[in-house]
Amino acid sequence: MTFNEFGPPEDLRRWTGFLLSWVAAHARESYEAVVAEVGLKPQHLGVLVQIRDGPMIQSRLSDRLRVFKPVMVGLVNDLEAAGFAERRPHPTDRRAVEVHILPAGLEAVRRVDALAENASREFFSPLDESEHQTLHALLTKLADTMADRP
Repeated sequence: MTFNEFGPPEDLRRWTGFLLSWVAAHARESYEAVVAEVGLKPQHLGVLVQIRDGPMIQSRLSDRLRVFKPVMVGLVNDLEAAGFAERRPHPTDRRAVEVHILPAGLEAVRRVDALAENASREFFSPLDESEHQTLHALLTKLADTMADRP
């Protein structure tokens, strides 16, 4: 048995779920570091990406991103405090609040796009282009299947 202090333990590598979880944890750390360079957390970025092409009702954002509604309130509060987004009353539904992206929020998304491209290239560098595309296709297939479940 070989031992690599930086890799997953050899006796756990036989489980695909363990490997996926181990790699995903490292990918998440890498992604969080990139997003943090712009002063955001991944959930903040998720909100900004959802509203970059137009405003969205705050409760719809919660549903869309699968974020508990009180947590979404905090996320939007953070984005407003940073000058990335703002709440406005819905034009026809007095009970609803829309979240609008501001120019600084658009710029933050653009910056993350550029930084994430480089980080992704580095993270997936052990794979050739075909392997990377295959991995992406398989993960997309799994994600689409998960989307059909509650």
